[in-house]
Amino acid sequence: MKIAFWSNAKGSIGVTSNLACISVASVMRYSLKAVLWENHSQRNTLEQALLCKHTNHYLNEVDNYHIHPVGMTHLMNQFAFGKYSISTHKFNTQPDYPKRQAIQEASYEILNERLYYIPTSFEVNRELYDYDLYSNVNLILQSLDTFADLIYIDTSNKNSLSSKVILEEADVVVVNLNQSPSLIQDFFENYSSIQSKCIFLISSYQKQSCFNINSISKLHSINKSQIAIIPYNQEYQEAVSQGTIVEFMSRNYTCKRKNPNYNFVNQVKKAVEMIMHHINYMEQQEAAQ
Repeated sequence: MKIAFWSNAKGSIGVTSNLACISVASVMRYSLKAVLWENHSQRNTLEQALLCKHTNHYLNEVDNYHIHPVGMTHLMNQFAFGKYSISTHKFNTQPDYPKRQAIQEASYEILNERLYYIPTSFEVNRELYDYDLYSNVNLILQSLDTFADLIYIDTSNKNSLSSKVILEEADVVVVNLNQSPSLIQDFFENYSSIQSKCIFLISSYQKQSCFNINSISKLHSINKSQIAIIPYNQEYQEAVSQGTIVEFMSRNYTCKRKNPNYNFVNQVKKAVEMIMHHINYMEQQEAAQ
């Protein structure tokens, strides 16, 4: 199941940090396997948010990069050098290089053989990298679909070729918004082609705002079950900057109401349930056709 996290906002709106905590919470809640990747290089990456740079695991991976390269570029190179037959969309039958091994080698393991991350290289030209992704993105999505139950994609809001394909091919698009009326209006005016598979995530939500869930739901005829919120949480933002999101979520996942992180974690759990409910709904719709 392909889940694209995306926003029509021009600036930073928390797409990466929202995807990170929700993906971790989803594999903690369900017996599912998930893989994460992003179709663009950026200053604040999933890698920085999820992999503590001070752990021995991370340092060993970096030190051995020239021996055991990882990342989406490495995976695409397997396509280019014949490890994968693009014309037939089948991996070569060589027993030493099956499909799962290729994806596993390109990934960092984030959480207990359940959550994997395929990083993006900063050493390549962004335009060329996007073109390479565009040429291979359908192949990548098909391959990842056989590797994991859930594919989370941090999708660029720039006018990139690969983003257009990802938004078209995604089973669910999680639209990240804030409580700006103009931003929400822009989405409904300009992105009608994907609205049928969209659910909405409101970042840094303020309940006191006059533009709250009730007003957003009423104004744009969105069922409130399709809207989740992510409140601002200082400790979580520190975890994002330190690369310790897994530790933060593990420590707080079952916290009680008195815990200052309870509301944040509880809303993340609700967002996970919204996504899973929408996935089930989309699967039922597809089965009925």
